[in-house]
This record gives sequence, structure tokens and C-alpha cells, in this order.
Amino acid sequence: MSKKVLNPFFKNFFNLSLNQGINILAVIVVTPILFKNLGESEYGLVNLAFSIVMILSIVVSYGYHLNGPKRISLFKTKIEKLEFITEIISLRLAIALLISIIVYVIITFTNIFIGYEDILMFSLLVLLSESLHPIFYLQGENNLSILAITNAISKLIYVGFIILLVKSPNDSFLVNLIFGAALSTVYLLYWLSLFLKNKTRFIWPNSYKIIYRIKENFEFFFSSVAGHISTYGGIIILSNFIDNSELGKFALAQKAGMLLRMIPVFIIQSVLQEASLINQNRKSYLNNYLSKFYVKGLLFTFSIGLSVTLFSKWIIIFLSGSEIAYSQEVLSLLSFIPFLAMLNFKNIIKILVEEKKRILNKATWITVFFMIFSSIIMSFYFGGKGLAIALLLSELISFIIHSILLGNEKN
Repeated sequence: MSKKVLNPFFKNFFNLSLNQGINILAVIVVTPILFKNLGESEYGLVNLAFSIVMILSIVVSYGYHLNGPKRISLFKTKIEKLEFITEIISLRLAIALLISIIVYVIITFTNIFIGYEDILMFSLLVLLSESLHPIFYLQGENNLSILAITNAISKLIYVGFIILLVKSPNDSFLVNLIFGAALSTVYLLYWLSLFLKNKTRFIWPNSYKIIYRIKENFEFFFSSVAGHISTYGGIIILSNFIDNSELGKFALAQKAGMLLRMIPVFIIQSVLQEASLINQNRKSYLNNYLSKFYVKGLLFTFSIGLSVTLFSKWIIIFLSGSEIAYSQEVLSLLSFIPFLAMLNFKNIIKILVEEKKRILNKATWITVFFMIFSSIIMSFYFGGKGLAIALLLSELISFIIHSILLGNEKN
């Protein structure tokens, strides 16, 4: 493989890995503190609220984390890029505000979130951080080093305030609030610096442009909602079948598992910009380009799964301060999710660069219905271990469905 092809991949993958390394360090520092100071039950509720907000955050993102980088990379002028950025951020801010109002009304007038209403309410600031997240722009500009810098600053702020303020179960409402506030502040400062650097003001677009963006990306948005339900919906389902103590033990293993789940996402993000350009200029070469990363990605994620399984006992001891066999077993299962997710690498890239919205939408929703059904059955009979198996099966089904639908389109 030529240096011209490898350099963008390694540059992007290094920066994304550095970004994830920062997240891992934050988890290593924060998780033992939270698990000890909050206790199993409150720790489980904090993660439950976070999972709910993360599903809502994908509504805020509105699918532009999928095709936004491609759009940015193909714009010819800075004016076009800045107009696009303004429209996307404005749309996201409006959605975040609307969702926050709806959740507030639900919390105030119903008992749906009984027991963790305050935690969820204060977690809504994460939606603001999602609306301001600059990854779609930085990825499209092939400038992911800035993402690592902003993430490092925000996580340092987050860790510092967690150490200072979270001392007992009564402080559980602060955890996600601090997370959202730290990210929002850093992202806001980044956008301000970008607009000042380009001597441009942020002007709220008219309603016609917002409506156009809503119509334009509806199918990507709809499919991304399904994807996030598949990723974060499991713990919400599980919470209906187990007590808060077991939920906390599952959340401990899931915290490490979710970090591993990002590895295939990084590989996709690392090649997406180059793949978009190849698809535009040398379409016949695209499959060969993707195949070289596909094999290496499968080997890498399988090795990660084996390594985490072998050291799962010590990972859990490190995160919790004690040996928890239940969390260890769940983590051993979740560690192979990246490998199964990597199977779908080529399918996802082809769908994104060719904007096959209907295929992505159909495949992700078939997958999410399977995930919901299997998670309910397995959680009911086997608790957290059953949910972990259901999530593994869902990744495999996702690969099969995407492959079938793409194959049918060619025939």
C-alpha cells in the first residue's frame, strides 16, 4: 500500500486513538472514585441516565456525524463550509432545546423516571455538548489532532471537578452534569475561535434552510437513531429485570466495553475522507483500498477481545477496587463486540460514501428490532450476561443484514 494512501489513515487513526486514550485515562481515574463514592446502586442509575441521554443525543446529531465529514471534505470554499457549519449547529441547538423541554415535562408530570429524575434532568446538558460537537468538521478537514486537544482539555476539567465535588451518593446528579458542562464549554470556545479566525459572525440561518437540512438528512438521522438504540438501549431494557446493585455491576463492565466498541468506529472515521475522494475519482479502486484495512482491522479487534478476556479479572479489580466475578464475566463477553462490529466495516463505508440512505435505514432498523427482542428475552432469563450475548448476536445480525441488502441492490 502506498505512503500516499497510508499516511491519511495512520494520521487519523493515531489522532482518534489518542482521543480514545484520553477517554480511557479519564475512565481509569474517575470510575474507581464514582463506584466507591456513589455505591453500586447510584453508579448504575448514573449510567442508566447517561444511556438515555446518549440515545437522545443522536437525535440532536441528526445524522450529520455520518455524512457531515464527506460534505465538508468536498466543499471548495471556506464560505461554503462556514455556512454549512452554521446551519448544522443551529439545527442541533434547536433540537437539543426541544428535547430538553419534552424531557422536563415528562419528568414533572409522570413517574416514568422515578428514582433518578434529578440525575436525568441534570444529564440533559450532555445534549448541548452534542449539538456543539465539532467532529464532523474536524474529520472532514482531516484535522483530528484538534479533536484530541479539545477532548484532553474537557476531560481534564471533568476529572478535576469529579474529584472535587462527588463525595457521596447524594452527589450522583453532578456526574453527568459536569461531563456535559466541560464538553460544552470547550466546544463553544473552539467554535468561537474558528469564526473569529475567519473573521465571520455566527448568524442564525432562516427557517427555510433549517427545514431543508431536516428534510435532507432525515434518512441518515432515522438510521442513526436505530444505531444508538442498539448501542445504548440494552442497559435501559436490562434495568427493568434486575435490581440497581446488579445494574451497577453491569454498568462497570459496560463502561470498559463501550470504550472498546469505538475501535471499529475509529477505523471507519480514519478512512472515510480518503474513501469519499477515491469513490469520486477512482471508484473501481475503492474495494481494494478498503480490503487492506478490513483484514488488519479484524485481526486487531480479535486480538483486543482475547487480551481483555484474559485480563478481565484485573481490569475489574482496577476499576472497582475489588474482585467482582459478575462484572468480569460480562466484560469477557462484551470484549468481542468490536470484532463482530468490524465485520461490517466495508458495508458501512460503501453506504456512507455513496449515500445509500435507504439501505442504511432499513438495515439498522431491522437490527434494532432484533436487538430489542433478543435483549428482552435474554435479560429476562439471564440478566446482564444474557444482555451481553444479545448484543453480540445483534452485531452479527447487523453484518448479515447489511450484506444482504447491499448484495440485492447489485443484482
